[in-house]
Order: sequence, then C-alpha cells, then structure tokens
Amino acid sequence: MEKFYAIISVARQVEGEYIVVKPERAFSARNKAEEAVNKLAKQYAETIQTPTGPVQCVCIRAVFEIEVEN
Repeated sequence: MEKFYAIISVARQVEGEYIVVKPERAFSARNKAEEAVNKLAKQYAETIQTPTGPVQCVCIRAVFEIEVEN
C-alpha cells in the first residue's frame, strides 16, 4: 500500500451549517507536503460561492496522510 500526503482545507460557515472540504495538492513525500503547507496560512477566512449565494467561512489547512491501494 502506497501513502500520499495531501494538503486539505476544511471550511466551516461562520453563521450556518455549511462545511466544505477542499483538497489542494498532494505529494508522495511527507516532508514536501509539510514544506508546502508551512508556506501557506494554516487558518484563514474565505468567501465560498454556493448555489444559494456567497458564504463566509473560517478555514483550517493541514496535511493528511492517505493510503492508496493499487
């Protein structure tokens, strides 16, 4: 089983119930993923467009380990 390391943002609506999970990039080496995520904001605010209009969200970005079956 192979492992990949993905930078993923999880956004939670400030006033409401929306939660958005957004994969950003993936790497085959953990250290490369950690280097990349350290260059980005770990917490940030973003307005996300939804079918019902824009939603203000608080976002957290981190590296997640993913096991891939061949």
